Amino acid sequence: MKSRLGRIRRREVRPGGAIRRTTVAAFLPALVAGVLATAPGATAERGGGQETGTIAGRVTVTNAPEPRMVEVTADQQVCGDEVEDRAVVVDGSGGLANAVILVAGVPWGDARPEAVIDNAGCHFVPRVQVAPTRSVLTVRSADDVLHTTHAYDDRHRTLFNIAIPFPGLEIERPLRRPGPVRVECDSHGWMRGWIYVTDDIGTVSGAGGRYELTGIPPGTYDLTVWHERYDGATRQVTVTAGGTAAASFTLE
Repeated sequence: MKSRLGRIRRREVRPGGAIRRTTVAAFLPALVAGVLATAPGATAERGGGQETGTIAGRVTVTNAPEPRMVEVTADQQVCGDEVEDRAVVVDGSGGLANAVILVAGVPWGDARPEAVIDNAGCHFVPRVQVAPTRSVLTVRSADDVLHTTHAYDDRHRTLFNIAIPFPGLEIERPLRRPGPVRVECDSHGWMRGWIYVTDDIGTVSGAGGRYELTGIPPGTYDLTVWHERYDGATRQVTVTAGGTAAASFTLE
């Protein structure tokens, strides 16, 4: 079977705001793109007209740290003199954003999140995302400065290292192995992102730590939370047809 290895595209803005995309290099036919599922919600595979349920809740922390700024040591003309440390994003009531929630044994449905990571404002955007195994990641940049997107798997092995010297390029790479993928910029040490690659349906907590997973078949499941700084947690949850199972976590 032929496989898609990668594609680089450059976007050019014409007078009047029109965007032209030019293929710089292409290899073999493209994968069919999944339908975008907007976080903090995701929808599982639904079979045979079976009525499904929802899991919803909130991820919180105790003793949330104070917001922290990081001194910028390179490319201040683009990045500024300091940037926010976004490793822990907590609201006033302890709600934790950017926590990954996974439902063990429930596969992705037709509505799958599109794996995209932007270099924007000298941050990786989004900071944290989930992606189905064997999906294709699009890497791009909005910053007029050299960024690298250097990805490591959970064994600390390099998966890919992409240099983007100017805005407008889009480069694709496959996500073949389940597990957390750490993304760093070799040019700017504070830049970090995470892509949690998984066979099981998942989502990322949004503002205030809230999340929702819909289209879950009735049954009892292990629900797992992962975060880049806090210890994870697992609990069982029972989903009923047409119902909403409440499942909240407090991480320490």
